[in-house]
Order: sequence, then C-alpha cells, then structure tokens
Amino acid sequence: MDFPAAPTPSPNVEPRRAAVAAAVVALALYTAMLIAHVAALPGGSDTSGYMNHARLLAAGNLHARIRTIPGLPRLADTPMLYVPLGFKPAWNGDGLVPTYPVGLPLFILAMEPLAGWRHAGDAAILLHSLAGLAAMYALGRALGLGRPWAVLGAAILALSPLYLFMSLQAMSDVPSLLWTTLAVLAALKSREKPAWALGAGAAVAVDVLLRPTNVLAFAPLAVVLGVSPRRWLFLVLGGLPGAAVFVAHDLSAYGGLAVTGYGDASAYFGSRYVPETLLHYARWLPVLFTPLVALDLGLPWLGSESPRTRWLLATWILAYAGFYAAYVCTHETWWYLRFLLPAAPALVAAALLVARALLGRAPAWADPGRAPAALALGLALAALALAWPDRSLHPFSIKGEELRYRDLSGWMQGHVPGDAVCLAAQVTGALYFDTPFTFVRWEEVTKENVGRIESAIRAANRPLYAVLFPYEIEQSDVLRKVMPGRWIEVGKVHDIVILRRDFGAAKP
Repeated sequence: MDFPAAPTPSPNVEPRRAAVAAAVVALALYTAMLIAHVAALPGGSDTSGYMNHARLLAAGNLHARIRTIPGLPRLADTPMLYVPLGFKPAWNGDGLVPTYPVGLPLFILAMEPLAGWRHAGDAAILLHSLAGLAAMYALGRALGLGRPWAVLGAAILALSPLYLFMSLQAMSDVPSLLWTTLAVLAALKSREKPAWALGAGAAVAVDVLLRPTNVLAFAPLAVVLGVSPRRWLFLVLGGLPGAAVFVAHDLSAYGGLAVTGYGDASAYFGSRYVPETLLHYARWLPVLFTPLVALDLGLPWLGSESPRTRWLLATWILAYAGFYAAYVCTHETWWYLRFLLPAAPALVAAALLVARALLGRAPAWADPGRAPAALALGLALAALALAWPDRSLHPFSIKGEELRYRDLSGWMQGHVPGDAVCLAAQVTGALYFDTPFTFVRWEEVTKENVGRIESAIRAANRPLYAVLFPYEIEQSDVLRKVMPGRWIEVGKVHDIVILRRDFGAAKP
C-alpha cells in the first residue's frame, strides 16, 4: 500500500523553519563563546565581594571572621587594617560584613550545588546573560515589533561590547538588566490580566536585591500600571517576599532597615558631573549599542506608537541615565556605562521603533520587517558596527585579568607558608576567598603604626610577604618609605609581584 502523501507546507513554513534553525545555531555559538571566555570568580573588590558574600550565606552567617596578627588586635586608628576588599567592619563589632548587595550572591549560592564554588559564578552570570537576550526579544514583541525587528534588537544587545564585557564576570549589571526587563514585561501583561502584577512585584524585588538603586525601575512600572489600585496591590504583594529578604539581610548585616553596605553615598553625586557625563553618553552609547540609538531622540515624535509606549520607554531611559549622570564615576571610562545596562533594552527598543517608522514608507526590500534580505543586512551591519570597537575595547580580555587572582592564590598556597602575613590591598578579597592567609592593607600602614605592626609580626614569628600589583608599588612606595627593609622578590604571577621581607637584614 502507498504511504500517505506528506502534507504540503504553507509558503511561509519553510523560511520560518530556516530562520528558527539559524537562530538556534547562532545562540549555540554565542553560548559557546561566552563559556570559553567567562571568568566569574573572586578577583578585585566587586567580584571578590560578591563571591565572599555568597560563601557567607552558605555558612548561614553574614559576619566574617577577622584574621589578625597575634598580639595586635584591630587598631582604633586604622579600622580597615585587616579588612579585605568587599567588606567593612560590622556595625556591632562582630567581625566583618559584606559591602555589596545580597542579590547576586544568592544566585551564586543557588548555582553552587550544581557547579561548585569554582564555577558557581560562571553559571549564575551566563544564565542571566542568555536570559537577558530572551527578555530583550520578548520586550520587542510586547511593544509591537515584529519577529525580525525583535531578533535585531536581541542581536544588538548580544553583540554590544558592554553587554559582552559584563556577561563574563561576577557583576550585577547584566542580572539587573534581566530583572528590570522582566518586571516591565510582567507589568505590560498585567494590562490584560492584573494578576501579572504579582510577577512584576517579585521581579522588581529581586532587582532591588541585586542593586538598591534599581528602585529606579518603579518609574517605568508606574507608567505601565497606571492608576489601577488592583494592579498596584498585586505589585506590592508580589514584592513582599523579596522585601522581607532585604530587611532580614540588612538587619543582620548592617543593624538597621533600608541600610546598605555602601553607607552614605551622597558625596559621590553632584550636578558638576552632569555635563561631562552627558558628553560621555553621546560619545559611547552609539559605539556600545550601534549608532541606531541616536534615533531615540525621535521617540517623542513617534506618532505611530501609543503615548503609553512612548512614556514607558522615555521614563525607563531617563530614570537611569538621569540618575547616573550625576554619579562621580559614570564619565570616567566606557565600561562605567554598565550602570545604564538596566535601561539598555529600552534604548534599543526605542531606536528600533523609530527606525521601523522611518522605513514604513520605504520599499519592502529595504525594510527588515518585510524582507529577509534586509534583516540579514541589518544584522550584518549591526555586527560590524559592534565588532569594530571590540578591537580596541577588548571585552574578552576580562578572563585573563580575572584569572590572575586565581593563579596567584594557587601559587601562594604552593610557595608561601600558611602562617604568613601578607602586605596587600588589591588582592585581599581574592586571598580571603581562596586562601587562609592573614594580611594587612598597605594603605593603612603609616609611620605611626608601622613599628607596632612589625613588632607583632616578629613576636609571633610570622613571615611577612608583600603581594602587589606594579601600580600599587608605584603609588604606595610603602616598601621604601613606610615599611623599609630588605625585600626579596620570590615570585611573580602574571604581573603581580610577591616579595618576602628579610627581618634579619638591617633597615637601609
């Protein structure tokens, strides 16, 4: 008997299948690229701070032990002498507490049973990075962009040097982008079914746990939720569990409500920074998200979109860009625009909405939404525009920079006595996570206390090592002026220099 004839596919099925297959392959290659370059491990202040915080959570205690030199307790005049980067003295005198928020450490902790401490940070940041691209695509679709335009938006975000750079290290910027976008998406769904506001509340609570300044996300959420008491009630109910975690963490770590490890940061904000930061935005946002972002300036005149959509995107962008325009660091370098990443989906989506409107009257072959060839060209141009800066920005270099810390810790444990005291600063957070060494911060060593420190080390019969980056040696001059003596270089890990103090030699 004959087999039934295969159903004839509709004219659009085969191209759509090919497009889906191409997207799957592209995503698989992108994932492989991230895996090859990720290094979300304890390094400098931020990354070691998050990793040490996660390990404290695993131990069920937010107060860390201070490693001191016998006979030399914490000095009142130098409270940071024994404090590694990413920590601060506890408010009640009970050891040390983390500086950085609890959100990312909670995700790292959740990944530890699956990936171990060695790769828990990698797993947490990679999952957020991939989910961030899906959220970007979903936002485009929710705002009425067709699939081709939404794909283009996700591609622009994926290839952004800034997004790549922050997707390869243990930082909270990419997770903040994801959870801000999820909160907005859930809020948009609540326009149809108010119960979706529960999800918006939960997402924004996670967002604030990641970074307290993500309360800025309430600005676009307010535009979406409108004046509906029901939606706002659901939002509050959805956010209560996250708010409880925030309060419990703050009470334990900082001894108060609505207190953060950053302390009073008002001194870091000022109107004097705004002009330079605005110029920084104008220079770097087109580089990091393609020149298309210049089209955002046309958003107020985008008559083809509803006022609510325009207000949503404008409020979302301006809340973050306006707040961080007054921050002391934002204008210093391109990767400090990471603070704007939670608003990056709005930047990209607004630009694409304007671009679509401009191309609405163009021939079909020129519109990515109507012609596959135009979409392919758009993707190629976006890739070219974003790949070219990579040659000078080097987003993939972060792996080599972060691995220095892990390599250093391994070398130290193999070549330095376990009871050594280390004179250090930049590496203290990583050493605290990976090794048992005691250290003193070189910035806290002065001519007034150096005698007591040296005497305590000698009395305890502990060897003294200095573990310094070249810039620390140049900036501090601590080995020559503050703690002079005979220092012998005993090793070098990448560019980190390890020296041993010869207490038997006379001071120069």
